Amino acid sequence: MKPYLYYEGLLNLSKELTGKENIYLGIRPYGFHAGNMSTLVVYPILLCKQLQKLGKTPSFKIFVFINDWEQNKLDGPDPKKYPYNTYPLDTTFQYTFDPQLPTKNKNVVNYWEPVIAENVMTLKRLYPKVTIKVIRNSQMKNDLRMKKCVLVTIKKPIILANILKKYGNKPLLEKPLVYSLAVCPSCHFAKGKTKVINRDIIVHHCEKCGKESTNNYKLFDYWLYHKPLALPRLEICKIDICITGADHYTEGDFLIRKALIKAYGAEVKTPKTLYAPIVLGSNGLPMGKSKGNAVTLPLEKLIDLNLINQNAKEIKIDKI
Repeated sequence: MKPYLYYEGLLNLSKELTGKENIYLGIRPYGFHAGNMSTLVVYPILLCKQLQKLGKTPSFKIFVFINDWEQNKLDGPDPKKYPYNTYPLDTTFQYTFDPQLPTKNKNVVNYWEPVIAENVMTLKRLYPKVTIKVIRNSQMKNDLRMKKCVLVTIKKPIILANILKKYGNKPLLEKPLVYSLAVCPSCHFAKGKTKVINRDIIVHHCEKCGKESTNNYKLFDYWLYHKPLALPRLEICKIDICITGADHYTEGDFLIRKALIKAYGAEVKTPKTLYAPIVLGSNGLPMGKSKGNAVTLPLEKLIDLNLINQNAKEIKIDKI
């Protein structure tokens, strides 16, 4: 199976679809800008438009996965140079609070999830037969497929490390190799040492408060590196198509995912993957809130920019 790149890939993919497939969209729940919108809203709209041109009715089931298990900040020897040797600096988005949010509840996931959902619901308004379901990773914790993925990743990080070394395009240090950690139940930090004993008993030593916690898997929350995290989501929701940003393609994500499916024994077919162009901010970097270059654009303008730059892997947006 080949990747589908940019608008040409979208045109080719549309010829192979019925319009009834399950689609995977994923996002970190901390902001929503033109870069997010290009992948989560614009490319799904363009795909639906093309299906209609081919005489098909878009009736996709779209799953929007909210990655509340992602770290809010990275730590490691050098996160930019060695992105495969990173781990949370402190905690996950699930336990991140932003005092600047204009609500009483300052939890970033509770604030941004409805913002994200409302934007993606544009698809439903344009194509009424499309259905949209928003799911947090934390809601899937006790599904056996998610549990298996977390436990394997904690116990055998070398599996993922070997795949990243073979198919990724970044250097990999021999250590640290940490791709999943429990969240401390006392202080909610996801930094320390986690191990599995007796099949599904977790022991976590917190680096911040110093407490050691021992309990059943289901009584902890987790940080899980985003690459293996895709597997249980693919399985649970029977995903046919993934739509994601081209930055993941340049990281070797297409081959990494195929290898992970095999290595983890995931009972899932490799999904067709459509890569949307990377949206660059005014500073020339991929758009992101952490990069200080996040801007919003009207939907129609963003659609026009994607059509004008149909087969470019990057779209530059100047400061508005």
